[in-house]
Amino acid sequence: MKIRLLFLVAASCLLAACGLSDQQKADYAAVGRSGVSPAIYDKMVHGDPLSIGDICAVSRAGVSDAIIIRYVRDHGTVYTLTSSDFKRLHDSGVSPSVVDYLVSTGYPGGYPYGPYGPYPYGPYPYPPVAIGLGFGFGGGHWR
Repeated sequence: MKIRLLFLVAASCLLAACGLSDQQKADYAAVGRSGVSPAIYDKMVHGDPLSIGDICAVSRAGVSDAIIIRYVRDHGTVYTLTSSDFKRLHDSGVSPSVVDYLVSTGYPGGYPYGPYGPYPYGPYPYPPVAIGLGFGFGGGHWR
C-alpha cells in the first residue's frame, strides 16, 4: 500500500511539472485512483497508445468512458478492430460509446457513417438515385 501511495505521489509531482491541462491532470488523477495497474498508468502518463487489453483493463477498473475517449482522441491513436477485438471489448464490459469511438479512429474522415447512422444519406439503405433525369452515368437513361 505504501508503494502504491508513493507511486501516486511521484506521478502527481511528475504531472505537475509537465505542461498538461487541468483536464488531463484530473483525468490522470482519476485513473490513478481507479486501481489500474501501474504499468498502464505509466503508459498513459507517458502518452503511449493503449492496446485493446489496456482499454479493457481501464474500463474494468471503473475509469469513465469520457476519460478513455479523451485519452484516445488526445493522443491520436488509430484502431482497426477485428471481430475478436469486438468480442474481447464486449466481454470485458467496455461500453458501446467507447467501442464506437475506437471504430471511428480507423477512418480518415472520422466515423464512416453519416448523421443518420449507418446510412450516409438518410434513414434508408441506399442513397437516392436519379434515373432518367440526366444525372449520373450513361447519359441519365437506361440503354
